Amino acid sequence: MVYLDNNATTPVDRRVYEAMSPYLFEKFGNPSTLYSIGAEARAAVEEA
Repeated sequence: MVYLDNNATTPVDRRVYEAMSPYLFEKFGNPSTLYSIGAEARAAVEEA
């Protein structure tokens, strides 16, 4: 399939989805907080 409307949205590459899914569904804390879920998110941001 050739997607021709990338101006409106762009299909997500499967590798990107797999890399990001833990942060969308499990590790979605605010990286600016002091809570443990935020610390996990902060560590991921710093590693990126």
